[in-house]
Amino acid sequence: MRFILIRGLGRDQLHWKPLLRELRRVFPNALIETPDIPGTGILHKKPSPLHLPDYLPYFERQLSDSDEPAVVIGLSLGGMLALTWAALAPELFSHAVVINTSSNLSPFYRRLQVYKAWREPAAIFRVSKRAKEKAIYHLTCNVRPMPEALLDEWERIQRLNPVKITNQIRQIWAGLHFTPPPKSLLPPLSVIYSNADEFVDPQCSKDLISHYNSNSYTHDWAGHDLPQDDPYWLVQQLQTILSGQTSISH
Repeated sequence: MRFILIRGLGRDQLHWKPLLRELRRVFPNALIETPDIPGTGILHKKPSPLHLPDYLPYFERQLSDSDEPAVVIGLSLGGMLALTWAALAPELFSHAVVINTSSNLSPFYRRLQVYKAWREPAAIFRVSKRAKEKAIYHLTCNVRPMPEALLDEWERIQRLNPVKITNQIRQIWAGLHFTPPPKSLLPPLSVIYSNADEFVDPQCSKDLISHYNSNSYTHDWAGHDLPQDDPYWLVQQLQTILSGQTSISH
């Protein structure tokens, strides 16, 4: 088994930690690869491309030399990149899984509900890294309160791999121009979304599901960062997807 995980806006591979722990428990022999988006993580000094296909060479250079088709899993912007990549190189993937992802099938105001950031202004305005990370958590996660240890970890990640606001804007620009590729170009597809997502309207995932007539899996209470809020449930769904069973709600 091989997994390739792609994170979303302004986040890097170090933010996969809760999901990685659970994936390794359930799939102990799997090869799990976590390439960074340019502009984040080990590539935080690189400019984020303005077009999604231009991200793919950066991913390819970070992968192992394995030729086993992978299950590609993308969160939010990572889901757009996963679908773009799978359509351009379908032989590389056995399945595509997108989580809380949007597309231009949905209007802008549903795709990025920035108006809700008024409750957490530190997510936008120039403040301390710690305050910003806490605000991002409150916008994207629904487990309360945020553990202090997690806040310490996220602050450390941003000090290690600082993300420029210009790169975040470039990533948003690239994502806003995402058009879902034809279903005929894709491997089997599953869409997972959170009903309680307050950062990207769940209707965006529903629009993708209708467009592709794809399998879907719904979480009732998690936020946009579902892998952080409930990694155990998410891996259960991956087991279901890969075994071809029916979905499990939570």
